[in-house]
Amino acid sequence: MIWPVTIAGTLVGLAVAHIPGALLGALVGSIVDRNLVITSWAQLRERLTVSNTPALNAQQVLFMLLGHIAKSTEQVTAEHIQAARVEMQRLQLTGITQKLAIAAFARGKNCRLADLRSGLAMHYAAIEKTDILLQAAWRMALAQGMPTAKQQRILQQCADWLGCSAQDFARIEAQALRGRLGPAILENELDAALQLLGVNRADSWPQVKKAYRRQISLYHPDKLMGAGATSAQVDVATEKTRALHHAYAEARKHWQN
Repeated sequence: MIWPVTIAGTLVGLAVAHIPGALLGALVGSIVDRNLVITSWAQLRERLTVSNTPALNAQQVLFMLLGHIAKSTEQVTAEHIQAARVEMQRLQLTGITQKLAIAAFARGKNCRLADLRSGLAMHYAAIEKTDILLQAAWRMALAQGMPTAKQQRILQQCADWLGCSAQDFARIEAQALRGRLGPAILENELDAALQLLGVNRADSWPQVKKAYRRQISLYHPDKLMGAGATSAQVDVATEKTRALHHAYAEARKHWQN
């Protein structure tokens, strides 16, 4: 892995103040690299190129994130677009603000999650704003049914960046998932079951079993209780575990046919 700012800082420091300067330059450069997640010269050039572009406002950051979450399923569907429209109505966006939100949603389809980190920190670091952002993100992830494993990772990464506690994240997750788990999977929907497990129809049965075991190991309530989880976290884990059992049973019927 390349840390370009670290290398550049070391060289500049060496030229200016010899060994002490090189050490200081390396230290400062490593801090910049890690905080901005710059791991290649191409990323450094990209950051320098976009540094002169206007800063995104809070709504643009939100809708870019929603677009990124929608595209993470490989195809943005009518359900995703409708979910974005509902968020615009919720925020009472009209005219130019609505057009900016639509453009941001489209832009988010092709951005990297890391590109949103600074915007998230700028506009959504406050606890109440973190709640608003994650609630909207969960609604988008649930647009087609249960969120995929990739969508869950995106949500967790955003929460981590914003300093959202595990307890608060569990609370927001429980609110979003309320009424979505359990019977719906029993009634049907192989596709919903596969989304919950984080696999697809093209995967082999061993891959499905591996995904199931990985998810169960993450969310089994007994494990969380042993790690000192709160009652809210255990409740969420219990519901998730139940849903995973149902999803696995539904998937097994498909692969055994």
